Amino acid sequence: MHLKSLVVVPLFFCATSLFGQTFSVGVKGGLGLTDSFTTDSIDGNPLSGPGSKDYVIGPTFEIHLPFSFAVEADALYRPLHFTAFQQSSFTGGQSINSWEIPVVAKYRFHAPLVKPYVEAGPTFRALGNLGPVLSGSGERLSDKGFTIGAGVDFKVPFLRISPELRYSHWGTDNTSLGSVVNSNQNQAELLVGVSF
Repeated sequence: MHLKSLVVVPLFFCATSLFGQTFSVGVKGGLGLTDSFTTDSIDGNPLSGPGSKDYVIGPTFEIHLPFSFAVEADALYRPLHFTAFQQSSFTGGQSINSWEIPVVAKYRFHAPLVKPYVEAGPTFRALGNLGPVLSGSGERLSDKGFTIGAGVDFKVPFLRISPELRYSHWGTDNTSLGSVVNSNQNQAELLVGVSF
């Protein structure tokens, strides 16, 4: 047997073993339970504050591994809302397009009908329009964080339903004008995944 075969054959069996594991795709959506931004003020005069609560939606992909483990990756669209003030007068709201990409390891506990699970892993954020308040100011909201969560899985015909509570802690914003707007580093979401 050639040396090349000694390398290629085991790699082939490792790859087929990995792809032989089941995987699921679906959609995940829900609501933000915390505000995207903190309230900032100077001498008691408000400069910025949280806007409306945010919704979350996007595709989800999961690879099921042996021993009740899995790896999940999501691409969740979440608009970040805040309000702006000038001399204590409301000047309007602004929304920033945000894509959050958590990649979490999951562990499911054995149960007959409903399977509880826990998850943890890094999360990343890609931001779209920064709008007139942030653009050109040198502000950059944090794009890296860490996510933990817990939920339950239950099956209906052809589908898996997974309600969960998820918490993310984001890094510190890179802000040159920190008194203008600061994002909330602590973020909680109530999500429901539907996959097959």
